[in-house]
Formats: sequence, structure tokens, C-alpha cells
Amino acid sequence: MKKHLLISDLDGTLLNGKQEISMENKKSIQQFIKNGGLFTIATGRIEKSVYPYVEELGITLPVILYNGAVIYDYQNQKRLFEQKISHFTSLFKRLQAFSDSHAIGINYYQNEQAYVPDYNEFIKEHEKKDKVEVKEIDADFDTSAVTKVLVISDDPAALKHCEKLVQCSGVPCDTVYSDKIYLEILPKNVSKGNAVKELLKYINRSDLHITCVGDHENDLSMLQIADTAYVVENAITLLKQQNFRETVHHEHHAIQSIIGEISHSVS
Repeated sequence: MKKHLLISDLDGTLLNGKQEISMENKKSIQQFIKNGGLFTIATGRIEKSVYPYVEELGITLPVILYNGAVIYDYQNQKRLFEQKISHFTSLFKRLQAFSDSHAIGINYYQNEQAYVPDYNEFIKEHEKKDKVEVKEIDADFDTSAVTKVLVISDDPAALKHCEKLVQCSGVPCDTVYSDKIYLEILPKNVSKGNAVKELLKYINRSDLHITCVGDHENDLSMLQIADTAYVVENAITLLKQQNFRETVHHEHHAIQSIIGEISHSVS
């Protein structure tokens, strides 16, 4: 186990539908760590939202947050790696104008806090899921220091339009879907895959076998660089079309299943 690093996505992978870590997953992860394995999380969520899970599992490694824009060390409560969207003001104005006339939710993340232009039903549901209170945009909001943007809508056309706004803005950033209703706007070249590479620099181990598991488009980059990549049964078609291993549904303790396979391979 001492040469294995397991990195899991959070929503739709490690967590069940109640946003909980099953007892089966929890026990397997804790035993994996006890036996010398390395375990951490790669997620689009922010520091406060992920902290309870880090505490519950006893994770000591840094965690990949904001879909790769931040690597956070919870033990020392500091960011080891961080990227922000540069020259964001013009795109901010376009997104604000679009949100004024369309039913979408927008979270702008800055300094470990989510800011919203409108506290609507999309935002309320997301706030409930992530268990993090948002703030309405005020005079303190700085468009030059945005870590990422999350656009929420159940209208695919609205999300596609936001993608076009990004592409036509000239602002250096990338987009990726983390759910069918979540469009993420990230700093240029930010991804979970690139964040895994940065994390490995911090760990400073050249002997590790990297196993990654995920369920959605934003996980693709880290699955592609893993030595062994798994997708859960509930993963989107795009991931299932790749040459990745498939494990059980996230409701059926997928991480326990993967750790079982790792244990079998080293026994």
C-alpha cells in the first residue's frame, strides 16, 4: 500500500446521494491509510465545504479544490498552490448582464468565499448541497481576484450561451462541466489533471502508483494522467467511452470496491 496514491472525486463518486461518506467507504479509506496508502480528494468545492470530509476521514495530504485552481493543506491551513482568472472584469460584466435577463445562478469565488449577484433558487439549492453560505456581491468584491466561477442552470442553451460569452471575451480562462447543470469557468490551463501534477511535486515521491476515480467531464484530465483510472457506474458517457476501468455505482461504495482491488493487487 505504501506506494499507492488514491485520488477520488467527491460528488457522485465518494459521496452518496445524501452528500455523505458511507460507512463502507469510510472504513476502507481509513484502513488504506493505516496500511500506508496515500489518499486525498480532488473536487470543485471550496475549503469550507470540504473540511468536514477531510476531518471525518483523517486526510493528512493536501486536497485539490476549485477543480484544480487551489491545492490546500488543511493541517497547516494554507494554500500551497493557487491560480486566479486574470483580466476578468470584462467577462464579469458580460455574465452579469446575461444573468439579469436569464434564469441562472452564478457563484463567483474569491478569498474562500462565494459571492452571488442574485440569491435565487439555483443558488439556494447549491448552498444547501455544499453547506456553505454565500454572500451577495458588494463593494468589497474584487473582479481581479476571482478563483473560479460556477454557472448553474437547468437550461442547456443558457449554459452554452455562457460558454460562448467566455470564448468571445478574450479573457484567458477555460470551461468544463462538473455536472449537467454546472458550468465551471476556471483560470487558463487549470484542471484536476494539472493539479495532480502539482500535488506530486509537493509529495516528492517518484515511486507512487497513481489511481484516480471520477464521474464527470471535470475528472477526465486526472483520469488521463493516472496509472490506473476508474469511472463509477453512474459516470457520464464521455468517460465510459475512454479506456478506463469501471467500478460500481457511487451509491454502492465505489471507493471500497477500488481499495479492495488495490489490496488484491499487492497481496
